[in-house]
Order: sequence, then C-alpha cells, then structure tokens
Amino acid sequence: MTDDDLFRAVLARVATGRPNDSSYAFPLPDPAPVEAVEEFERVVGHPMPPLVRRIYLEIADGGIGPFGGIYALEDEDEPLGMLNGYTEYLHARLDPEEAPPPPAGVLFFCDMGCAQSFLLDCRHPEGQMWWWAEGDRHKLDLTFPQWLGAWLEGQSWSDRPALEVINSLKLPDESWIGSWATDDLVIEVPDTP
Repeated sequence: MTDDDLFRAVLARVATGRPNDSSYAFPLPDPAPVEAVEEFERVVGHPMPPLVRRIYLEIADGGIGPFGGIYALEDEDEPLGMLNGYTEYLHARLDPEEAPPPPAGVLFFCDMGCAQSFLLDCRHPEGQMWWWAEGDRHKLDLTFPQWLGAWLEGQSWSDRPALEVINSLKLPDESWIGSWATDDLVIEVPDTP
C-alpha cells in the first residue's frame, strides 16, 4: 500500500467510529496545528515522517492506531504532550540501574499497556518502529507505514501471536536489554595454561 492508500484506509476506519482498538468511544481530538508539528520537528531535530505528519495535520492529534492510538502532540495537562515526555526523558538523571532513554530522535509513540510501547524513530525517513517492554528496547525491522498497514489489516499487536511477530522483527543495533536479563547467567571461563 502507498502512503495515500494507507491514509484513505485510516480515514475510512475513522468514519466507522473505530479510530483505534479501545472499547471506549472517545471522540478524536482535532488535527494538530501546524505550529505544533513544526515545534515537534524543531525540538526533535528531524522532520516528522510524511505519513505520520499527514495523520496529525489532517485527521487528528493522536488517538489513531493500535490499542488506544498514537499519542497526542498537545495535551491539556501537558502543553507539548508526546514532545514534553520526550524532552523530559532525554534530560532526566536516571539511576544507573534504570533503562537509558531512547536515542535522540526516538519517541514513545503508542502505549500498548503493561509497560509496553511502540516508539517512533524520526531519524528514519518513513519512521522506524521500536518496541519497548519494561525498559528493554528493540529497534524493529518495521516502518511506520508497515506497522499501520498491518494494524489496518487486523494485526492486534497486543496478543501472544503479535509478540512472536515483534520478536521476529527485532534488530540488534541500538537495542538495549537490562541487566535483569542476564542476572542469573553464569559464564564459565576455563583456566588458561
């Protein structure tokens, strides 16, 4: 599917009253003002991927996609919404035992519940997707258009088969796994003569 095809498919799904997977029927927010998108791009240091930008500017400021939908750029409680969380996390002093923040240009994008989220990498022209699970993070062999297309075709992203798909898409570069993954690992090194 092209970006135009995906955009039309999102519009059609929104028209049916199902902009996301939530069983609650919250009204979608208005589209994001162009100034909010420009501020996002200025702070992040990368342009918003074209399809992402179009969805925010022409359909809604968040609420579209898997689970409860993508985050809003602007939020009544937080003036910059997703962007505010991004800048706070990048500048936070984290305990050495805590997960490091994602690289600059990678933002929390869609909460999947149970300390799991999809992240959006704006350094990639189409938006590389990442998976965050309880602090571990993995770059995925999946772009935003592919992720959105899979959701539109019925991929839930929140059940056991979805986790198997996510595991098959993990890329080793820039991924990070907490020490808890290797705490019980014992490596025996033979004595050298």
